[in-house]
Amino acid sequence: MSIKNINLNNKNIGIIGVGTIGGTLVETLIKNGVVSRERIIGSTAHEDSAREVSQKYGINTTTDNKSVVRKAEIVVLAVEPQMIGKVLEEVSGSFGANQLLISVAAGIATEFIQSKIDVEVPVVRSMPNTAITVNEGCTVLIGGDFAGEEELELAKLIFEPVGLVEVLSEENLMDAITGFSGSGPAYGYLIIESLIEAGVRVGLPRDRATKLAAQSLLGAAKMVLKTDEHPAQLKDMVTTPAGVTVDAIMKLEEGGVRVAFFKAIEEATEKSRKLKLDGKDG
Repeated sequence: MSIKNINLNNKNIGIIGVGTIGGTLVETLIKNGVVSRERIIGSTAHEDSAREVSQKYGINTTTDNKSVVRKAEIVVLAVEPQMIGKVLEEVSGSFGANQLLISVAAGIATEFIQSKIDVEVPVVRSMPNTAITVNEGCTVLIGGDFAGEEELELAKLIFEPVGLVEVLSEENLMDAITGFSGSGPAYGYLIIESLIEAGVRVGLPRDRATKLAAQSLLGAAKMVLKTDEHPAQLKDMVTTPAGVTVDAIMKLEEGGVRVAFFKAIEEATEKSRKLKLDGKDG
């Protein structure tokens, strides 16, 4: 099959762990017509939550993870990193080589996942961020040893409805991705929070400062993505000679904002490297 003709219409998708990320994927797959709700089966840890998920999304649910694997061509592993080993041991014998396993667990390498499964199943590791909940996320994919272009394309079709998708060729960069775009929304929130407090300090009502700060960052981000201009060039368009903005930027540079971001990303990347398979994140 041509890569261009790949779609999810005839695929059964199983989602192990229909929590925040798993639930978001279910909702967007259905809402965007990527796959019908009848082709999705999800699992949760408890009967009560399984019933709630079924009622909320109109999908089949269960507490039996093995059942999810047996009924799906594509399995999305959306459990917490510390649960990965236990869940993989539980479902390992239920996989077939013609299936696709997509993991959203931070810090868990494809090599580790492959080692826990009895067959050579294609594995795609993903690193989405929390902005997928409003369809403005950033997801990075990397294929394991047995995953090819078709498997990566299928994974892209799952995540594209919830935001930007990029594919890596080197898995060792995933630690940087975790500390960069995985944690990225938190950096944005900190900037917005700082702008809000600064706005209040100069007399703006808090609710109005909140809207203006958030919209300013949203607009700036869209300008970068839509124009393909370098951020420095876009910044120069705002900073007129001897104007207001150039003085403000000078104060930010005096405060070391640029170096602070360098150090923050380096620290987060290093922390991700250290955590690795011990199941911790954040």
